[in-house]
Amino acid sequence: MTTPHDDISLFEFMPYGAPELKQVAKKYMVRAILVSSGACIALYGLGVGGGALLARAPKETSVIIVPYREISAPPPLSNDTPPPQVAVATTVAAPAAAIPVPVPDAEAPMEQTIKSQEEIAAATPSMTSQDDKGASIVIASPSDDELPKYGDYVYVEEFPEAITRVPPVYPDIAREAGVDGTVMVQALVGRDGRVKDTRLVDKSGKVVTASIPMLDAAAIAAVRQWVFKPALSNNKPVAVWVAVPLKFSLR
Repeated sequence: MTTPHDDISLFEFMPYGAPELKQVAKKYMVRAILVSSGACIALYGLGVGGGALLARAPKETSVIIVPYREISAPPPLSNDTPPPQVAVATTVAAPAAAIPVPVPDAEAPMEQTIKSQEEIAAATPSMTSQDDKGASIVIASPSDDELPKYGDYVYVEEFPEAITRVPPVYPDIAREAGVDGTVMVQALVGRDGRVKDTRLVDKSGKVVTASIPMLDAAAIAAVRQWVFKPALSNNKPVAVWVAVPLKFSLR
C-alpha cells in the first residue's frame, strides 16, 4: 500500500513532456532547413536559367511581301482636282556684263575747324543729361562768383584731394558718456581749396539736422579747417561738394 509521500516522490522523478521528441527535434529541424534551402536554390536557378534560355531563343517574325505590280497609286483627295502639272524649266540667257556709267566728281566740303574743350565749355554755360531713371540733370558750369548748391551735379575730371587734415577734438562730455561713432559731413570745396560750407548727412546722403548730437559740432569745426587740392573740370578748378566721414572712437 502506497502512502501520499510515495506518490510525491514518484512525481518528482518522472520526466516531464516527451523526451523522445526532444531528442530528435533538433535533428529534424536541421534536415528541414537544409531541404527547404535546397528547394529555394533549385527554384531560383530554374527561373534564372529559363529566362536566359528564353532570351537567347530566336524570335519568329512574320514578313508580308507585296509584289510591286500589286501596289497601286493612292486615290486623289477629290474627284475634281486635276493631277499636278510638272513645270518645265526654260533656258535662261547668261547675264550681260555691266557697263560703267560716268558720273560727275563730287565737290569736297569746305574746311571746318573743331573747337577745343575749353572753347566748348566757355560757349556752353550748362548742359543737360539724363540719369538712370530718365530724369533730367542739369550739369552746371558755375561762374567764378557762383557756388553750387548741395545736390547740384558739377562735371569734374579730377575730384578734390585733401592736403591738410585737421583731426576733430573729442568732446569731454561725449567721452564721459561713452558716445562714439562716425559723423558724415558734406563739405563744399571752393576753387581755392578752402571749405566754403558744410552739411550733416546720413548714410543715404540726405541732409539731417543732427547725426550724433554730442559729436556733430566737433566734426563740422574740424572739416572747416581742412585744405583740399581743388577739383578740375576742363583743366580749370571748380567748386564741388565732397563727403568727409569723421570717426570718433573711444578705443
